[in-house]
Amino acid sequence: MLHFPQSSHSQPLSLGLDIGYGVTKAVTDRTFITFPSVCGHARDIKFRAEDLAGRYSGDQVSDSAGGWFVGELALTQLPPGEVLRLRGRTADETQLGNVFRVRLAKVALGKLLAGTHHGEAVHVRLSTGLPVDHMGDAPELKAALMGQHLIQTDCAHFVANVTEVMVMPQPYGSLYAQMLTPSGDINPCHTFTRTGVCDVGTYTVDLALDDDGVYVDAESGSVESGVYTAQERIAALLERDHRQKMPFRMVEEVLRTGCFRASGEVIHYHEAVQEALEPLRSATLNLMSEKWKGGKTVDVIYLSGGGAELVKAVVQNTYRQTRLVANAQTANARGYLHYAHFQAHAE
Repeated sequence: MLHFPQSSHSQPLSLGLDIGYGVTKAVTDRTFITFPSVCGHARDIKFRAEDLAGRYSGDQVSDSAGGWFVGELALTQLPPGEVLRLRGRTADETQLGNVFRVRLAKVALGKLLAGTHHGEAVHVRLSTGLPVDHMGDAPELKAALMGQHLIQTDCAHFVANVTEVMVMPQPYGSLYAQMLTPSGDINPCHTFTRTGVCDVGTYTVDLALDDDGVYVDAESGSVESGVYTAQERIAALLERDHRQKMPFRMVEEVLRTGCFRASGEVIHYHEAVQEALEPLRSATLNLMSEKWKGGKTVDVIYLSGGGAELVKAVVQNTYRQTRLVANAQTANARGYLHYAHFQAHAE
């Protein structure tokens, strides 16, 4: 991890931040981090607490609501019932959803600036996104992220002064990862006019269509049917077969490998995994068909998100112009950073 203290007199830190429902991704020009988008109230660790703190550095944060375990530390040390996740819109985004997002943003900044303690304020330009159909909530998210925030984690203690927040439809991160260079210049290698992005996330599948730099709302949208649909089916199946609720990490492993280790023996769930993925694949194709019909007017479709690999075969079979984005899970965060640099040039 790179440690680079900032002062109030230095250039602002540009940050691409993708607060996904499954994984938070944060990238600067110098480093990149990811961690599960989960948290839970901290508890006392009875044995080898220092070893855990070192292993999961930056996963403990304090705010006005108390102490929290976040990310991998929360998944490994808290009972499943105590692990909190953000799932779609909440009843009150200002009091619930955005409080959760700000907490994850603080953890991301603490990890990126690990080793920074009691220095002057770190100025931050932050670029992020929301699901396409949730963009009406952008003003509230922007207001929550703007201003000064005390970053108090187990590896950092400083004030982040967020001076600018850019919020865009989530798939535009992947789009800007292709249309712009890392320095924020126009990418001359991107020669397409009508560009589509299919972003398959944990809780939503999002489409965005860009026509020569213009966002096309009628051909963009979201459906709340992400990878979680498969995760829930696998979790229910494991609970039925083994009569206990399995930790989220084990459910993820079964979805990824098709195997589960019970009492030291490997049990194969390959067929069950394929069945569990059918709703996600169907929802993705249905949304693409609704917005883009047969796709004849779309020059290229970029497939991104943590669930991109899970739907790749069926999407490419139907829409031949589909390209899987390199490092698909992190493409949005990279594109957000590219756009932050693009905006800095414009200013």
